[in-house]
Amino acid sequence: MKMKKILAAALAGVLALSVTACSGTTKEVKSPEDFDGAKISVQTGTTAHDSLQEMQANGVNVEILPYEKVTQCFDDVALGRCDAVYVDSVVAAYYLTDEADKYQKVWTSEEGEPMGICLKKGNTDMLELVEAAVDTLYYNGKMGEIAEKHFGSNVTEGVRTVTEEPTLDLSKLKTIQDGKLTIGLEAGYPPMEYTDDSGLEYIGFDIDLAKELASMFGLEVEFVNTSFDGIFAGLDKEQYDMIIAAVSITPDRQANYEMTEPYVSNQLVIITKK
Repeated sequence: MKMKKILAAALAGVLALSVTACSGTTKEVKSPEDFDGAKISVQTGTTAHDSLQEMQANGVNVEILPYEKVTQCFDDVALGRCDAVYVDSVVAAYYLTDEADKYQKVWTSEEGEPMGICLKKGNTDMLELVEAAVDTLYYNGKMGEIAEKHFGSNVTEGVRTVTEEPTLDLSKLKTIQDGKLTIGLEAGYPPMEYTDDSGLEYIGFDIDLAKELASMFGLEVEFVNTSFDGIFAGLDKEQYDMIIAAVSITPDRQANYEMTEPYVSNQLVIITKK
């Protein structure tokens, strides 16, 4: 009987902990000023994660819940395990459209976080060719079509103004091996790059962009899926030719890698449960 009582007490304790863990948080978040005392989900390795860590270093009592996949961040909010997600606006747009009954945007940064294509430092020939190819997609309107397909609006409007058709110098492809353009990405960041319902096919804005670039270069395209917090190390090791994975352009990345000019606009936003 005593053992049964002990087991019953232990079970009650576990259940109590489970209820506590699954219960919703109560901190209302409407801007980064409300992060003190809040639980914020974020994808590791992103500029949003960097921003939260900087806030902590400056004395803000924010509890950071970092995840490898941004999908896990939104699951946390929906289940009430955190108060908000700190994330790119291009990703937030996907959830606010497809799951508008669950989420709401409560704050948008006034500062832009434009995204670029990232290449290994010193690969300037390929950088010039990629820039010309992206300009071509702006010139012929294809970039706007891709944006409409994945966002329902042209988020690329005004990012680049191209009035003359660029010339593509394919002799700059000298670093490409085996006729394949290899692209590093993290396939868990809808609508930029993710997989279809079968989990077998990559889809998204960046996927279509990469396919367009490969087509213009006369190459096959191959995607290398990796975690975002290790994606730059993979580029350093030449595991792929470039990264097309919603990479925000920052001074640190510009110093250590070749970054194109922006190809899509973006801002940091805060998303909460409705």
